[in-house]
Amino acid sequence: MNALPTRIPRAFANHRTKVGAAYRLIVQAKLARLGTLPADARPVLREWGRLAVELDLLGQRLDAMRAMKQPRKAELRRLQSESRKCRVQLLMYERRLDELAAATKPEGTRDLSHLLTPSGSYPA
Repeated sequence: MNALPTRIPRAFANHRTKVGAAYRLIVQAKLARLGTLPADARPVLREWGRLAVELDLLGQRLDAMRAMKQPRKAELRRLQSESRKCRVQLLMYERRLDELAAATKPEGTRDLSHLLTPSGSYPA
């Protein structure tokens, strides 16, 4: 699978478009939160990013449809249904990515950042 130089799996033919840039930002944020992922998680990450962008586009279409004086009810229902399906799929992909990221961390390393205070002093 081809990847962009920033470790992001390629999902579109041209990542210089608005959709491609949105995909890049979303996937970069996810990678920053999860850390390094195994190679077999790259397709899951790519599909998660594509779904996140698609859900955003569906939301924009829904907003435009609702802004119409007389929205077409059938089209409105179709967009709402697609949006609902995308949200469910997105949650499933997120859960899978979290599982894969947790599996790559060694057993002894756990996130202890919640024990640190911003000022660097010990909690009272």
